[in-house]
Amino acid sequence: VLGRDVSHLTFSPQDIRTIRSLGKRKDILSILGRSVAPSIHGHPVIKKALALQLLSGCEKNLANGTHLRGDINILMVGDPSTAK
Repeated sequence: VLGRDVSHLTFSPQDIRTIRSLGKRKDILSILGRSVAPSIHGHPVIKKALALQLLSGCEKNLANGTHLRGDINILMVGDPSTAK
């Protein structure tokens, strides 16, 4: 869906109920983390960080005029021979 026209997507009432019920769960970040690359075992913290980066944050304009971007950046460090 990324980079494509999503204006034609439709959600059923059941889809909306499911999304809302997931949003109310306390462990939603863990659920989203497990959904990132499920075939790769382990690395739950990295997977949660990737899920947060994909969803991004919220832009904020503070009262003093400061603009905070909503981008979430991550730095993955590891052995050069491994896929990061």
